[in-house]
Amino acid sequence: MSGDTCLNYTVEHNTYNLFKKPLDWIVLLVYFIGLIAIGLWTSRRKTNHGTTEGYFLAGRTVPWWAIGTSLFASNIGSEHFIGLAGTGAASGVAVAAYELHAVWIVLLLGWLFAPIYLKAGVFTMPQYLGLRFQSQRLRAFVSIYTLVSYVLTKVSVDLYAGDVFMKEALGWDIYPSTITLLIITGIYTIAGGLAAVIYTEVLQSAVMIIGSLVLMVLSFHKVGGMSGLREKWPGDNGFNATLNNSCDVGSVPNNSFHMFRSPSDEIFPWPAVVIAIPSTGIFYWCSSQVIVQRVLGAKNAFHAKMGTVLCGFMKILPMFLIVLPGMIARTLFPKRVGCASSCECEAICGNADGCSNIAYPELVLNVLPTGLTGLLLAVMMAALMSSLASTFNSAGTMFTIDVWNAIKPGSSQRQQVIVGYVVVAVLVGISVAWLPVLEALQGDQLFLYLQAISSYAQPPLSAVFLLGAFWTRTTPRGAYAGLALGLTIGATRFILESVYNSISDTSKCAIDTRPWVVRVHFIYVGFFELIVSSLTTVLVSLLTTPLPRTQLAGLTWWTRNDSKEYKITGDSSSQHTAAQPSSERSVLVRNEESQDERETSFDNGATSDRLTDASSDDMPGSNVDDHVITLDSDQSEDGAETVCWIRFTPFGLKWFLRIAVIAQLGILFAVWIAFR
Repeated sequence: MSGDTCLNYTVEHNTYNLFKKPLDWIVLLVYFIGLIAIGLWTSRRKTNHGTTEGYFLAGRTVPWWAIGTSLFASNIGSEHFIGLAGTGAASGVAVAAYELHAVWIVLLLGWLFAPIYLKAGVFTMPQYLGLRFQSQRLRAFVSIYTLVSYVLTKVSVDLYAGDVFMKEALGWDIYPSTITLLIITGIYTIAGGLAAVIYTEVLQSAVMIIGSLVLMVLSFHKVGGMSGLREKWPGDNGFNATLNNSCDVGSVPNNSFHMFRSPSDEIFPWPAVVIAIPSTGIFYWCSSQVIVQRVLGAKNAFHAKMGTVLCGFMKILPMFLIVLPGMIARTLFPKRVGCASSCECEAICGNADGCSNIAYPELVLNVLPTGLTGLLLAVMMAALMSSLASTFNSAGTMFTIDVWNAIKPGSSQRQQVIVGYVVVAVLVGISVAWLPVLEALQGDQLFLYLQAISSYAQPPLSAVFLLGAFWTRTTPRGAYAGLALGLTIGATRFILESVYNSISDTSKCAIDTRPWVVRVHFIYVGFFELIVSSLTTVLVSLLTTPLPRTQLAGLTWWTRNDSKEYKITGDSSSQHTAAQPSSERSVLVRNEESQDERETSFDNGATSDRLTDASSDDMPGSNVDDHVITLDSDQSEDGAETVCWIRFTPFGLKWFLRIAVIAQLGILFAVWIAFR
């Protein structure tokens, strides 16, 4: 049924009324008060909040436990509780592959990428590319491109997912719920900078894990455990099956409990799950500002590594805390989560393509007793606000450091912080305006929309960061060529898909008449972009003159311990000297294998670098606050560190990290095998 035939189609819709549940209201209110209090308290801690480093990098004083929980909270937004659970309800466990791949990819950040970023002394990822390829234009382009992608993916998806939950739980329309959440998030994000964001995310991570764990246990109890879920789930779970014998909107795949499905599977073919998903994961976890900014604020390299290990352990949890509960919701509430017709779905959740996105809210509102419902409401709010706060802070950092300082060099640090505020406000406005477009594009599975956009937008950046960091022969022209061609392919696919989806019948069992270029799975498109961008970058780099090694000191894996002079060609920051105002922060970066020192001068976040000799009498920066960072390969192990209240010697630290990584990868392997 469609069109006019749906006008008189109605279903009973029971809206949860928070105001009639005093205990739930009290729990939620206490959570919000605690959240704002922690945010304001951390903003007053000694992190040099008034400086760019203090505001954007928390004064580089963040411990490992805060980094790990902040990485997790930054990633787990409301789109996971709505989208990830919804895709689990619609297609089974295979969507958890995105979470499980993250377990090992985030370790690449701690062990391979973070040492390079920390030794480069950068604030942002576009700033790193600007230094690596000696190009202010590339730096500005990547910064603006990333900001636009935030609107298309992270911010607008978070807001839409939050609206789905608020509408289901409280009956609020999209704009009142969105404005309310944005105001609360903005209070501590703008007031405290990265420090406030990170330490509030510690609370949010605890609330998310505890609350979702309680819901998981109660949900499994109600469905009869894992065996009960398998028995009650529709379908025969065969490896080569695609859909059960139904063209209903709410029909599910017959292989829902399998990670590895047939190569012809329309939703999650196994080659894509195994090989292609990392093409986007590498950029997101190793090079995106939202994630890497937390590592840049680490006390030292050990805390950066240990933080990624903790995050890796936590990323195993969504499989059990979100995906499987989403499937349970499909089993317990088949008429709502698995609505059969377009008219029925539109009457239930306002989406004719299906109602799988309401799977997690249905559990929250129908399984939990009073009081715990308020706790899970806080969980959903925590997921939304932690993700939004991370994105807002990172967006403000990038625009201020990479774009504003190029437009108006010499800005005071106070001016930069104000610019960060304005950027956040503008980003929010654009994201709210994009919500109606997103609602029309995302279909019945929000998480797949997010991954599709990421597959079109991120693989070329993965290629440039990978080759830039680990192949010294990569040239600026090669990076430009690879990035341009890859992004062109992604943009073309996105436009064609949007056009043909709007004019074609994409319902189940309908004959797909779209061109083959639109029918190819989006995960394969992302992997193709990665290969094309990489090959193009390599080919053009081999045909052009590379930068001399002396200009790559501390900027690649192979030159991270070099101490040679380099500067950004054409960057206004390369003209800064010791005569600049005292707001300029000079960072003396010493290689302990050499007597040379490189002065990295951050004039309000814009970077210039030149070699100085340790014995020089006219050492620049003598009139400013100098901060010395040692660059030995075992920087984090110079002294003992405390982990879980246990004091480890340098030797003990090495083995602690090794054992933690082995245990983490062992658990990951066991989960893959269990759901193969």
